[in-house]
Amino acid sequence: MPRRKPRRPPRIPAVMLRPRLMTDQVIERLVEGSRMGLSLGNAAEFAGISRRTLTYWLTRGRDQALAISAGQTPEAAEVPYVDLFDKVTSARAQAAARAMAQIQRAGAGGAVLEEVTRKFRDSVTGQIVEETTVKRQVPDWKASAWYLTHQHGSDYVEGYGLDAELAPEDDGEEQVEADLEGLAQRLAVTLHAVEYPPEIEQLDDDVVDADIVE
Repeated sequence: MPRRKPRRPPRIPAVMLRPRLMTDQVIERLVEGSRMGLSLGNAAEFAGISRRTLTYWLTRGRDQALAISAGQTPEAAEVPYVDLFDKVTSARAQAAARAMAQIQRAGAGGAVLEEVTRKFRDSVTGQIVEETTVKRQVPDWKASAWYLTHQHGSDYVEGYGLDAELAPEDDGEEQVEADLEGLAQRLAVTLHAVEYPPEIEQLDDDVVDADIVE
């Protein structure tokens, strides 16, 4: 009698391995909220789940991702958690990049509010002189700085960030707050040290008497 090959177990789609609450809509809202810059708690509320549920999912995803990076084969039941962890981590990185870009723009001088160009004839040389005055918006970097220190502190403050949110709470909260305050002060000193082009208050005497062409 011919020997029959053993039947392979049916392949279960990854979506069927998700926990009941991890629907496509919940995942989409978690990623959207993280991309907006929300904290884990706010992102969970935005998606309609509890913070405890989200941190549990992300902790499982992080642990399995570390195991995969160490060469281990991922378990099928852990794939949805790894996928969610990767998506949320990527979305939070995008939010951090936008905040950092805003700080860099503020350090470069802020947005241009008004740019006025006028031409006049120099009464001494008789040549046409062109003068441009630029008014820039006073930079407001505090919101972005707050976001970076509170949501991505692992890159700027030791012992803080996403890993700290997933890990059990410890007694280092006061030290972290002190580090955040010190970082905010250093950011303030650095950004306010940038000099902006001064507005022209008065022209030389021989230019003040010039004939306006435009």
